[in-house]
Amino acid sequence: MGKKILVAVLAILAVIYIGFWVTAPSSVDASQYQALVDKYDVQIVRDKYAVPHIFGARDVDAAFGLAYAHAQDDFATMQDVLLVTRGKLATLHGADSATTDYLVQFMGVWDVVNAGYDTRISQQTRDHAEAYADGVNYYASQNPENIAAGLLPVTGKDIIAGFTFKTPLFYGFDQAVAAVVEGRYGTGLDKLAHLQVTNDPQPDLGSQGISIAPSRSEDGYTRLLVNSHQPLTGPVAWYEARIKTDEGWDMAGSTFPGSPLILHGHGPTLGWSSTVNKPDLVDVYQLTINPDNENQYLLDGTWQDFEIEDAAIDVTFWGPIRWTFHETIYRSKHGPVFKTETGAFALRWAGMDEVRTLEQMLAMNKARTHQDFEAALSMTASPSINHVYADKDGNIAHYYNAMMPKRPIGEAFADIDWTGLLPGDRSDLIWQGYYPFERMPQTVNPPSGYVYNANNTPYRSSTGQGQPQAADYEPSMGIQTNMTNRALRIEALFGGDESISRDELHSYKYDNRYAKGSVADLIITRLLAMTFEPNSDLHAGQKLLQDWDLSTDADSRMAALGVMTTGPFIIADMQQQPEPDLTETFQTTLDLLQTHFGQIDPKWGDVNRLVRGDKSWPLSGAPDVLRAVYGVFDEDVSQQQAVAGDSYIMFVEWAPDGTLSSHSIHNFGSATLDATSSHFDDQAPMFASEKERRLPLDKATLMAEKTSELRLGGGS
Repeated sequence: MGKKILVAVLAILAVIYIGFWVTAPSSVDASQYQALVDKYDVQIVRDKYAVPHIFGARDVDAAFGLAYAHAQDDFATMQDVLLVTRGKLATLHGADSATTDYLVQFMGVWDVVNAGYDTRISQQTRDHAEAYADGVNYYASQNPENIAAGLLPVTGKDIIAGFTFKTPLFYGFDQAVAAVVEGRYGTGLDKLAHLQVTNDPQPDLGSQGISIAPSRSEDGYTRLLVNSHQPLTGPVAWYEARIKTDEGWDMAGSTFPGSPLILHGHGPTLGWSSTVNKPDLVDVYQLTINPDNENQYLLDGTWQDFEIEDAAIDVTFWGPIRWTFHETIYRSKHGPVFKTETGAFALRWAGMDEVRTLEQMLAMNKARTHQDFEAALSMTASPSINHVYADKDGNIAHYYNAMMPKRPIGEAFADIDWTGLLPGDRSDLIWQGYYPFERMPQTVNPPSGYVYNANNTPYRSSTGQGQPQAADYEPSMGIQTNMTNRALRIEALFGGDESISRDELHSYKYDNRYAKGSVADLIITRLLAMTFEPNSDLHAGQKLLQDWDLSTDADSRMAALGVMTTGPFIIADMQQQPEPDLTETFQTTLDLLQTHFGQIDPKWGDVNRLVRGDKSWPLSGAPDVLRAVYGVFDEDVSQQQAVAGDSYIMFVEWAPDGTLSSHSIHNFGSATLDATSSHFDDQAPMFASEKERRLPLDKATLMAEKTSELRLGGGS
């Protein structure tokens, strides 16, 4: 799952007081952090593809090593992530980053972290976060020329704050902010994005996870597919690692820059895949402002004073020149407040006061049994994200994990629309607390023998008995009811196969077809029913698509026209935006193909490409198919370049005797930024050809294929 704070927040910054000073960036004395390594003892062995395998006696040793290894491959992105979390990205990247810096302060991220760091999370979690921070600082001490002024020292609080800030963005908090600021919230135009669909091919929804129980597999194996859809580069692009300590932290999988653990993957006995879910986790209240005192609002018949504070956003413009923008932040009992031309609005969201997300994820990383995993989830400290689970004992499950606000219910609230604007003058509408884990929709060991999620409703997570029923959940929980094309295809492929083999699971994952009844199918049906001039391009294109089987194979000569015509409609549907004009979109696609390829029926793989540096490879796949590919057409090189979708893929299986094997693939390679490295793109050809490599999980196999070995600390 990569998110953008919509530029509409600039409307706030446009009216602020501006302070000015000229100063040179302070020099960075990174050498003081060189001694940090003496606190740790870690071994980093890179396998054939330079993926780091990190070994330590203690969990903190491995956390230190994970930070160091990731910094070796992608320090620039890690630095950006840390500055974002502090609300200081504009000090490095200028005015374009000011909106994000403002949002950090608006959300009160650091107030929450400072208040809860020492009291609400365990010493073990703090030690883990601080060890990871030490790994970043130690890398910086060895590479001082790459360090932004003001970055050091990185602290454990920075790592905790990253989760407090970023996790609400996965369920769309930033979009709610934009809708409020632009005056769209509650108007029926809430989902109308500030940016056009064609400018942002990364959908709000993406990923799939599938678990197969022994009863449904051909050979009695338990199998898990980990298949999140993310941007291929940037702050939420996947980075692969394996970690093993003597204290029981043993995970292989992928993570994001700045995250001190594996976000999804597997340990020796269990694993899980993560997908985005979007229950209704944000409430917006319209406040009544005192006409005689703009710093007061009405609540239960009484004027209440806002809490008022100043947000200072530092922006670098030219070299040493910085400006400080100031904006007042108002806070009500509901939450922080935007004052706009259309009124004053307070926001309340899931996870707004949460600092324990890392602690829950650490418990998931250390879990060894089904009971352990559910105990971790029962912390309810992760604002959202589905988990599709499997273990060596044959247990499978889908958990619609979320911090669901415990909104008041009863006759007095029967007319309240929690998805729209709420009255801000009633304190009984200010919800407190969250539903417990037991109230989350979940499908555990269903009779069907398989579970899945593809960003669809939890009420369809398998087939047959054992699935949650909508009638058992309060409507105020706002649980999603949508289906995606990927969900429809999973049900068609897996639901109809009573004995699923390893090869069939692999084939089904790479299915690239649109289902009957999907958005693509409906758009093509509409298009074929239209009337065009007999000798026109539109008629020729319509005739070509009459025989399209809705597949997106690289060799297809119909997929280019079909996908590029239906793609904008698919993404508009995913983002709940108004759809474009069909005839205009169809004509634009015909013109583009004719201009750049001299024909309207080029092979899809000649159009749809995986690009890395000066190399490219043909791809099958398209938006919202199981082989998910989201691209941007580059007219300069006449290619549609993949920018998001399938990225890190992992197939995990446990034999009946508990033996574990794991295969994975990354879209590019471990050397994220170093174009001179062979590992900059060494996995790309396999990724494009829909193949994976076997992970060397035992140390003897790893050492036989290693490309490097590094010992940090421990007297080395």
